Amino acid sequence: MLTQVTIENSFDSWRDAARGLLSRDVAPCDVVWTSGEQGALFESPGVRAGGAARGDGFRVSREFIKLASAVACFDDAEKWPLLYRILFRLQHENPNLLMIESDVDVRRARVMEKAVGRDVHKFHAFVRFRKLRRLDEEVYTAWHEPTHFTVERATPFFARRFGTMKFSILTPKGCAHWDREQLIFSEAVDRSLTPAADEMEDFWLLYYRSIFNPFRLKVNAMKRECPVKHWSTLPEAVLIPELIREARSI
Repeated sequence: MLTQVTIENSFDSWRDAARGLLSRDVAPCDVVWTSGEQGALFESPGVRAGGAARGDGFRVSREFIKLASAVACFDDAEKWPLLYRILFRLQHENPNLLMIESDVDVRRARVMEKAVGRDVHKFHAFVRFRKLRRLDEEVYTAWHEPTHFTVERATPFFARRFGTMKFSILTPKGCAHWDREQLIFSEAVDRSLTPAADEMEDFWLLYYRSIFNPFRLKVNAMKRECPVKHWSTLPEAVLIPELIREARSI
């Protein structure tokens, strides 16, 4: 008999449901994973995250928790059955499964983990704040377009680095807001809500032009490191076509 499990798109939600399933020894092939919205449309007997029983009698390694928390950010619903399949196999097949890099499930999870890591790196590299003034105080906002659900994973970096300023990072996969004391997360928004350019634009243009080296220009490598999809959110990217033309004319 199939068991439908309805969860939110988060590691915590999946973990609660997985514990309940594992405590009842439900096989991965007998589980149908759905999101909260799908669950509302196709309501049937099953498990809802948060109402699931807590599993007892099994242990999960720190390495699996590290892997699963990263994979949970990957933008593909297949991550949930994959993670549960690996968890079930760790308990019933081989506790050292994660060491077998050639295993199909492990290899797929590692690919997802690396993709999420790259997305966090680009998050840190490509966010550009714009200054606003509200009620006589400065507030900074930024728009970013991550490939995966990495807002909660990436934004603590900005809270540590820019702890003295209030800011919001808006994305189509969720938003983060820092009030100088705590980091708050909210639903995704449309780019139309982002502010227009401010005086910081001139700084980025000047800085980027000053560090650009035409003799080290490698366009394909640059596009791999800084995908074109991010150019519209980077003030300095407006200079790239011009600088490429100038470099090729030297």
